[in-house]
Amino acid sequence: MTPSRVHILPDDLVNKIAAGEVIERPASVVKELVENAIDAGATRISVEIKGAGKKLIRVSDNGSGMTREEVGLSVERHSTSKISGADDLFHIRSLGFRGEALPSIAGVSVFELRSRAGNNGSALFAEGGKDKRIEDAGVPEGTSVTVKDLFFNTPARKKFLKSDYTENGHIGDIVSRYVMACPSIAFSLTIDDKNLISSPGSGELKDAVIAVYGVEIAKDLLEASASSGPVKVSGLVSRPATSRVDRQYENFFVNGRYVSNFLLNRALEETYRTLIPGNRYPVAILFIGIDPGMVDVNVHPSKREVKFENTQQVMHAVREAASSALKRALGTGAPSAGPGIGAYGETYQREWRPEMADALFPRTGQELPATRIEMEVSAVQPLIPVHQFRDTYIVTIDGADLVLIDQHAAHERIIYDRLSEKRPLDASQPLLVPETLELSPKENAALEENLEYLRSLGFDLEVFGNNSYILRAVPAVSARSNAKQMLSDLVSELMELGRSGKLEEKKERIRKLVACHSAVKAGDKLSSIEINGLIKDLYATANPTTCPHGRPTMVRITEAELEKRFGR
Repeated sequence: MTPSRVHILPDDLVNKIAAGEVIERPASVVKELVENAIDAGATRISVEIKGAGKKLIRVSDNGSGMTREEVGLSVERHSTSKISGADDLFHIRSLGFRGEALPSIAGVSVFELRSRAGNNGSALFAEGGKDKRIEDAGVPEGTSVTVKDLFFNTPARKKFLKSDYTENGHIGDIVSRYVMACPSIAFSLTIDDKNLISSPGSGELKDAVIAVYGVEIAKDLLEASASSGPVKVSGLVSRPATSRVDRQYENFFVNGRYVSNFLLNRALEETYRTLIPGNRYPVAILFIGIDPGMVDVNVHPSKREVKFENTQQVMHAVREAASSALKRALGTGAPSAGPGIGAYGETYQREWRPEMADALFPRTGQELPATRIEMEVSAVQPLIPVHQFRDTYIVTIDGADLVLIDQHAAHERIIYDRLSEKRPLDASQPLLVPETLELSPKENAALEENLEYLRSLGFDLEVFGNNSYILRAVPAVSARSNAKQMLSDLVSELMELGRSGKLEEKKERIRKLVACHSAVKAGDKLSSIEINGLIKDLYATANPTTCPHGRPTMVRITEAELEKRFGR
């Protein structure tokens, strides 16, 4: 008889497969353990990390704890105290419910769980999900889970983990979300004996935001609230002056659970569409209260994503909460441009009047202004500037054609090439008043990992307490930039790039962002000396026709094109 090719997998292999779905990285372990602590009614939760979570993860709480029998059952697959029947799946109020987390974690680590409910404490020990043993132990009320040597028996999974800075950043991000989700719980996060987060557990959302993002952001947030049928939205949103380069600061919590749903992001961003630039995003901490039967949280193994029964109703409530907060802060809304108001705010006359001719076209024989300098096209002066249009575009001629230069794109190219040169850069430019930058733990990890390269470009950064830095100087080429905004955007960019792990790509993106922030902007008036210097420096670069992002720095209009437009 041919042996059957279908067979039941052994328990340890089942645990490893399940762990691959639930436990992607050390931050996944932290998430599951923190959620268990919250569900247990804890008012204090501490998270201790060593070696980016690969060596040690310990989460301790003062929640309800477990009996000896419950401790033994807790590491068995699909054992849970949070649901008991199929109907419960459609009315989930707890953060966890599947009963997969602890067995999955125990299956890929050296695992220890200590807990006490009442007078008697217990401790459970396991290694790779095997050799489980339970014994009595003297422990404080609550639960403490210690995870050592994560992925020791799944080396392939361990190999794909990112740098310690990146993994620590993900852990900090997870804890930060729950600090804001549960302001009444006092959290602490310690990584390699350094305390990174300490929240008071006061019950005030702004206190939680201060613990995560710092005072500067917290003081610029507006209270927001709205209802749409059974959907209630409350929380905090930023003023238009406070924005970020990505969506990292957009936080949505559905019935206390942090979730990802791009439609919620879209609803929020639509409210800010006319208030902030299109490439920037608001800060928001919004709580969505909804009947559990109207939302499905069982669509992703790690419960990151949700589906709503009526998505449009939820989006409307988010839009209404943000827009009402902005209206209260800004008045009825930003004034619309009137018929005599230009894009830059200046007034102009739409209708032609004869006397305008004298200003635009000097009469025959009238002397040109004394400041006019006759110039010739040469290798030294490849373009002759004629006019700065709208303080944005430089109108030039090259002896044959008309050439329009985008002053921002041109200056970006010049600065980018200087930052890319192998020779040492010019000295840093000290700030008249040093800036203090407060970061989230994830941002701090991204900055720490790239600190030496930033210093090599000319940034003078000094550590100033947990997750805080003092910026004393910027690269000399960035002297005219908003230093604090530039560094804040750089950190956001580094946080996003942390996923790629490619050093040269990070350096290139840093140079591009520094160049963008440091370059003259549309609307900056330039002197004739600055315009001539810009043209000469542009033609000294390796690629004067495009900016570092690939946009053209100049547009050429030939004589033939002009003749065609004039019908000649």
